[in-house]
Amino acid sequence: MMRRWLLIFLLAWFFWPLRATAEPPTSWSAATVLQSVANHRQSAARFTEEKFIGVLDTPLLSEGKLTFRPPDYLEKHTTAPRDEVMIIQDAVLTYTRQGQTYTLHLAEHPEATAYANSMRGLLTGNAAILKQSYALELSGDPAHWTLLLLPTDTRIASLIKNISVTGAGDSVQMIEYDQTNGDRSVMTIRPASPSAP
Repeated sequence: MMRRWLLIFLLAWFFWPLRATAEPPTSWSAATVLQSVANHRQSAARFTEEKFIGVLDTPLLSEGKLTFRPPDYLEKHTTAPRDEVMIIQDAVLTYTRQGQTYTLHLAEHPEATAYANSMRGLLTGNAAILKQSYALELSGDPAHWTLLLLPTDTRIASLIKNISVTGAGDSVQMIEYDQTNGDRSVMTIRPASPSAP
């Protein structure tokens, strides 16, 4: 049994796009997973996103680049099907599209706050940000884990049913948002190519 577990772990380390930790922590928890993500986070990644909206027959597809800068800067630059940029820094979200820029103060918009805190917390491994608005439930093992975020703030819970995050070792690979109205979005994250702009 031990040999089989070790083989699975080594294969996961080899094939997942970001390196896994060398050994599973002795006390494995949501906190240790997020700490591993924080210790090995990368400054940039590529993403593809599917948005499933009830009134549409097919999902909306987009792709682009994510950029992180300590301590709290996150940029989501969508390059297709159209160019748009969302920047989260401190408690402000800035959105630019077709030459127009819009600014949101997160404290005034619970849905934007929920999105901003979950993205920033997950991609930088910041458990403190996540725990401000969510209860965390971890399943799986260090080689392939799922972290479920359940809103604890009633305003956020009225908009978001849950957020499901899958990853491997110290990498976040997929984030799925399930909204209370039945809509959902699935973001797949992978390392940025060295030649990517």
